[in-house]
Amino acid sequence: MEQFPTHDPTWNRKLILTLWWILIIYEVAATIALCFEINEQPSNWFNSFMRFQLYPTMLQLLLMGIGYLSMHYLKSYSEFIMILWTMTMVSIFILCIPEMTHSYQLLCMPILLASIYFHKKYVIFAYSLGAACLFILLLIQKEQGQTTTPYEIIVSLTTLSATSMLCFTIMSRGLDLLAKLKHSVIREQDLLIRNVMIDRLSKVDALTELFNHRSFQEHTDHLISHMPHDTALELALMDIDNFKYINDNYGHWVGDVVLKTIGSILKEVLGPDDMSFRYGGEEFAVLFVGKSHQDVLVICEKIMESIRETVIPEMPDQRLTMSIGLATYNRNTMKKAWFQLVDECLYTAKRNGKNRIHVHASDIQVQIAE
Repeated sequence: MEQFPTHDPTWNRKLILTLWWILIIYEVAATIALCFEINEQPSNWFNSFMRFQLYPTMLQLLLMGIGYLSMHYLKSYSEFIMILWTMTMVSIFILCIPEMTHSYQLLCMPILLASIYFHKKYVIFAYSLGAACLFILLLIQKEQGQTTTPYEIIVSLTTLSATSMLCFTIMSRGLDLLAKLKHSVIREQDLLIRNVMIDRLSKVDALTELFNHRSFQEHTDHLISHMPHDTALELALMDIDNFKYINDNYGHWVGDVVLKTIGSILKEVLGPDDMSFRYGGEEFAVLFVGKSHQDVLVICEKIMESIRETVIPEMPDQRLTMSIGLATYNRNTMKKAWFQLVDECLYTAKRNGKNRIHVHASDIQVQIAE
């Protein structure tokens, strides 16, 4: 059976507070009874005070002090100490209060207390301690001249046993519910992880680990709808030059290496405010937010320089270059028209010799040094 963690100081502090409340309630009840005693038997009130209030209170306070010291110095046995503490408190009440002389069923209270720890050993200890205290109480009361019938002894032992069995049943049910709850939490966590992975797979390109075309459309729509009107937004479409030649001559697996390399370069060069996407095939897209046109040009030139300086081991003789089309978003222009504008800039760069940036804003060609 699965168990709860042991040595929980929080619960033990709560139990000690409960014992204090029990003692306070007893003191209040004893004081009220003493008032009635003074009213009915003025000559006998002092004996009643000594026997039913002072002596039990002193014993309980002594027990509290011993309990605190034991809990402080024997922390690893704190649960056993709490059970022993409670059992002793109950025994003092049975011995000192005449109305409770034969209330041996109170010895079940420490057994119930032991069940909150959800460990069998504590219930077994409380049951054994309760049976031992029962026989000690019987011996003390016999010495005091009090009689107890066999029926009372049998009923008391039966009550202790039944309480222990009930505690085992409650603990078993509680631990079963705990196991089901843990299983449910684990399933929910697995489902959440799977959903996150599925969502990531639906938005991220598996090869380059960049966001895919779907994410590009969603993110662009979000930016256009929510960004401030004075925030600059530029789109760069990038196409690997001679990619078909690379696939045909070196193989598609080398083409995949090239795509992964481009993805790594984009992630390395771009800042946290810029988002890169695998637009499709050998095309990539980058959204620049809140940057001046000159800053965007500098970043694009840096990307092209990094790509040009990259050597793919699988094709050492093949130079890697890229063409880029760039255009600024105009709020008076539809998104589709903006995309077409950038696409035209890209193909203009291709037609004009590749390995260059074509900017629509002022029809300036930025030639990357060979």
